[in-house]
Amino acid sequence: MNISKENPNLLKMAVQVKTQEEKLDQMCLEEKGTCGGIAKVRPRGWEAKWLDALEQSVNQRLGELLPNVSDVDKAKSSIECLVEHHKKLKEDFDTIVNCIKPCYPQEYNICEKYVEYYHKKCSSHMELIIESGPKGKEVYPILHWIYTCYPKLMNTITQSEETSQELSSTLLPESVISHLKSEYFSALQADVRMHMANSLHIEEENWRREEEPIVLNEHYHSELPIDIIQIIEGAFQDTRTLTNEMSDRAVDIMLQEAHSFLECFQRSAENFEKSNFNNANFISITILIANCCEVIRNYIDTNEKIANVEIKEKVLSILNEMQKKRKDILLKTLFCNLKPHCKKLVTEKWFESSDPIDKIFELLEEHLTRLLKLKAPLYQDLLRDIHKQLITEYIIRIMKKRLYCKTENKQKSVAHQIENEAVQLQKLFTCYQSEDTFLESALLKIAEIIRLKDIIAITVEVAALFHDFPDVRKQHIGAILYIKGNVKKSDEKQILNILNEPLIDADTTKDIKLFSTTTVLKTL
Repeated sequence: MNISKENPNLLKMAVQVKTQEEKLDQMCLEEKGTCGGIAKVRPRGWEAKWLDALEQSVNQRLGELLPNVSDVDKAKSSIECLVEHHKKLKEDFDTIVNCIKPCYPQEYNICEKYVEYYHKKCSSHMELIIESGPKGKEVYPILHWIYTCYPKLMNTITQSEETSQELSSTLLPESVISHLKSEYFSALQADVRMHMANSLHIEEENWRREEEPIVLNEHYHSELPIDIIQIIEGAFQDTRTLTNEMSDRAVDIMLQEAHSFLECFQRSAENFEKSNFNNANFISITILIANCCEVIRNYIDTNEKIANVEIKEKVLSILNEMQKKRKDILLKTLFCNLKPHCKKLVTEKWFESSDPIDKIFELLEEHLTRLLKLKAPLYQDLLRDIHKQLITEYIIRIMKKRLYCKTENKQKSVAHQIENEAVQLQKLFTCYQSEDTFLESALLKIAEIIRLKDIIAITVEVAALFHDFPDVRKQHIGAILYIKGNVKKSDEKQILNILNEPLIDADTTKDIKLFSTTTVLKTL
C-alpha cells in the first residue's frame, strides 16, 4: 500500500520480476519434457507467495480493527468497529484503484484479488460482531452496513453494482441475516408502539387541562398527528436505506401499528366525550380531534410509499369513521341549542316577534365562529350539513301548518317575513363561506307562493319549485297552500296537477333533497 504511493516504480519492477520468474519456471517445466529432468535450483512458487503476501497485507491492515466482543457496551463497540472498517476500506480501496492497479498488467486482475481477501476478512469480523448477540436497535447499524455501506464501498473497487450486492449478501450466512431482520422488525414494532402510546398519553393530558387548544394557521392544532407521522416516516427513512423488501415490510408494520393506535385514539376520544360533555372546551377539543384525523388521513391517503391497499383502506376507514362521529357531535350540539327556537318559526308568535330568528342567528353565528377552527375540507363538509339542516328545519315548520293567513295582507306579510329571513340566512352562510347558497331559493319560492294571488302565477311558481327541488310532493305544496288560507279545492287541484308534468332540464348534479328527508316526511 505504502510503496504504491511513495515509489510506484519499485512496485512495477517487483511485478515485472515476478512475471519473468514465472516465465522461467514455465520454461523449466517445458525442458522436463525434452531433457527428462529439471534443474535442482529453479524459481518456484512465486504465484502462491504473491497471493499469500496480498492476504497477509489485508489481514494486517484489518487485524487491528477486530471488534472487542467482551466490551461492556457491546453495541457501541460494534458500531465503532463498523465505522473504523468503513474508514479503512475507503482509504485502502482508493489506494488499490488509483495507485496499485496501474502497477499491474491487466491480466493480473489485481482488484479482484484484493476484493477476495478483504471480503473474507470482513466476513470473519462480522461473525465476531454477531457473536456478541446484538438485540433490538443494535441490529440496525449491522443491517445498514451489510445493505448500504458495504456494497457502496465494494462498488468503488469492483465497478459492478451486481457484484457488490452479491458480496454484501454473503457477508453472513443467510440464516443469520434472516434472524437479524426479524430482530430488527420486532424492535421496530415495539418502539413504534411505545412512542405512539406516549404521544396519545400526552394528548389526553392536554385535553384534561381545560384549556383552549393552540391555534395555528387559524385552526386548532395538536402535535399528536405530527408525532405519529414523524414516527412512521422515521421507520420509512431507515428501511429505505436497506432493501426494497424490508422497506415494504416496514410500511405494512407501520400501517398496522397506525391502525392499532387509531383504535386507541378513537376510544380515548369517546371516553373524553362521554365524561366531559359540559366541559367549556368540549366543542374545541372535538374540533381538535377531527383536525388530528384530517392531518393523518391526508398523509396516509397521499403517501405513494403505501402499496398495501387492504391495510391502507382499514386505516382510512377508521379515520373517516372518527371524523364522521365528530361531525355528528358538532351538528347535534348545534341543533340541540337551535331546536327550541326553530320550533317557534312560522307560528303566530313568530309572526308577531323577531325573537325566534334573532336567537337562531345569535347561536348560529357563535357556533360557526368556533367551527372556523376546523380544517378544510371538514369545515366545508360540516357547514354544508348545517346549512341544509337549518333550511330543512325551516321547511318542517311550514309543513306543521301552525299559521293560517285569512287575509291577503297577512299573506303578504308572512311571505315578506319568510323572504327576509331567507335572505338573512343566505348572507350569514355566505359570510362563513358556504357554497350551497341555492338552498335559500326553496324558502324564497315558498314565500312567493304564499304572496301570490293569481292561480296561474302560483302554478308557475310551484312548477319552478318542483324544477329546482324535484323531491317536492303534493303534500308539501298542500301544506304551503294551507297557510294561504283561501285557496279553493278546485284551484288547489289545478295547482297540484303541475307536479304530474315531467321535469325538463332539471339539475340533477346538486344534492337538493330538502323535502324527502325523513324529518320532513314525518311532519306530514
